[in-house]
Amino acid sequence: MTTVLFRKDDLEFCVSDTFEGKFLLSLLENMKEKMRSETWDDYNEVHHCCKIIHEFSRTPGLVMDFHTLRRGEEQLGMVIITHGAIPMDIYARSGLRISDPMHQVALLNYFHIAPEGRGNGTFWVRDLIMPMYADLGYTAFYLKTSHPRAFPLYDRLGAAIANYTFPSDNGIHQRSGRIYRLPLYEKALPKE
Repeated sequence: MTTVLFRKDDLEFCVSDTFEGKFLLSLLENMKEKMRSETWDDYNEVHHCCKIIHEFSRTPGLVMDFHTLRRGEEQLGMVIITHGAIPMDIYARSGLRISDPMHQVALLNYFHIAPEGRGNGTFWVRDLIMPMYADLGYTAFYLKTSHPRAFPLYDRLGAAIANYTFPSDNGIHQRSGRIYRLPLYEKALPKE
């Protein structure tokens, strides 16, 4: 079921407990932009996102919430928040163990905004999503990202706690990434 959490002008910020394929459209738009600008480094976001969705959906007690940004039927963004029975070694392959009590942690797995929706990301994550999970009793988001353009956002919202490197899908490129911890604080949601 999809619920509209907030409306801002002609935008709707939603959350769904069920995955729909159309949620991936913002990832596809970002990949197209990278291919047009010749900055694509053979990392198939859609494939890896679907792999996580399928893998996590088979984990008993793990819950995935699909936050979307839309204008009418146009999908402009997606954030996946995973919580519940998170495996203790979720980031172990990257050399990190989560230090917070696992029942107080949620994972921010994917955050993508299509070019047409940009300029709304900080508001969406900081003012809508983070307070929602703080209100549910979570104290921190953990996330991994290898997108340097996203580093400044996460630096403002929290702190990098580890770095990692992994090969691209074809093994030719090395992707450098960071693991972040974003503290969650309760605060009133903005008024529409």
